[in-house]
Amino acid sequence: MKYIIVTQTYPPRIGGMQNVMASISERLASIEDTHVFPDHFLSKKSNFSNSQLQIHNNFSPKLLRPFIKKYLIDKVYKDNDVVICDSWKSINAVPPNIKKIFVLAHGQEFLLTNKKFGLIKKSLDRASCIICSSNYTENLITKFKVTDTKKIVIPPTYSIEIPPKSRKKFKKKSKLVSLLTISRLEERKGIIPVLKSLSELNKNKFLKPFFWNICGEGPQTNEIKKCIKSFGLSEQVKLIGKISGHDKVDFIQNCDLFVMPSYKVKNSIEGFGISYIEAAAYGIPSIAGIEGGVVDAVANSRTGWCIDPLSLKELADTLKEAINDEKKREEYGLQAQKHFMDYFSGEKVFRKLVDTITI
Repeated sequence: MKYIIVTQTYPPRIGGMQNVMASISERLASIEDTHVFPDHFLSKKSNFSNSQLQIHNNFSPKLLRPFIKKYLIDKVYKDNDVVICDSWKSINAVPPNIKKIFVLAHGQEFLLTNKKFGLIKKSLDRASCIICSSNYTENLITKFKVTDTKKIVIPPTYSIEIPPKSRKKFKKKSKLVSLLTISRLEERKGIIPVLKSLSELNKNKFLKPFFWNICGEGPQTNEIKKCIKSFGLSEQVKLIGKISGHDKVDFIQNCDLFVMPSYKVKNSIEGFGISYIEAAAYGIPSIAGIEGGVVDAVANSRTGWCIDPLSLKELADTLKEAINDEKKREEYGLQAQKHFMDYFSGEKVFRKLVDTITI
C-alpha cells in the first residue's frame, strides 16, 4: 500500500493549506511510500529528507492539469492504495477506477455554491470519507446529502508541534502588554474594528500600556496603515509585513495576547482558525470571533474570548479586560495550552487521520 496525495496547494507556494498538505505528506511518508501530485511545478532543486516522499511535477497549462494528473496517477496507482485530496476540486483529477478516496473539507468552498452544487455533490459522492476541518464545516456539507458515516471532523493542525519548552522560559520581561496578529490582511480578520476600539479606549486612558504587532500582507494593508495613523496609534501599532516561520515562532513566544476577531464577509469565513491553535501551543490566549469554525479552535471564557467584533461595545469591553487583567490572560493561556495538548497537537491529529484512512 502507498499514499497518493492529490492537491492544488503545496509548497513552495506560501499559505496555511500549503503547510497542511506538506505536513500530511511528510508524516505519511514516515510510514509508507507517499506520492504527491501538486498543481504546479516544484523546483528540481527542492530537497526532501525522506526518500519515501515523491513529488510528481506538473508542467501542463491550468486547463490540462486534471487530465495530466489523472494520467500520472493512473501510472503509479495499485489496488489498496489510499488517495487523499485537498478539496472536492482535486477529486476531478482522480481516475474513475479508484474507489478509496478521502477528501479534506475546509468550509469556505461550500458557501454560495448554487452554480456548482451538482459538481460538488458529484465529487463528494465519490469520496469514501469527507474529513472536515470543524463542526461548522461538517454542518455546511449536510446540504449535499452525504451520509453521516462519510464525515469525520479532524482539525487541520498537522503542522503544529508541541513546543520544546514552557512559555515562561520564552517570555521576555516588558511593562507593555504585547498584542499580536498573524494573518492575511483582509476585512474578515477584524483588524480595523480593533483599531477603532483601541483608539477610543486609549483616548480615555482605560488601558494599560500596550504594543500591537500586525504580521502579514493582503488587500487591506493600505487601509490599515491609514487607520493606524488617523486613529493616533502610530506609536503603539506596527505593521510588520510578511514573516518567516522562524520569525512567527519568535513573535508568538513573546506576546501576551493573540488578536483576530474574524467575522463573515460575503462568502469569506474562517473555516477553522489554525492561527489561534499556533498561539495556544505556546500558552497564548486569543480574542476571536463567533462565526465559522473559530469556536472549535477557541473555547469562550476558557482559552480566550469569542465575541462579535462588529459590536463595538462588546469588542471594547473585551479588549479592556484582556489587556488590563494579567491574571485572566495567564489563566486562559494555561487552559489554551492544555486544550492544544489534548486535542490539536500535530501528532495527535495525524494519528486520528491515519486511523480514519486505514479503516
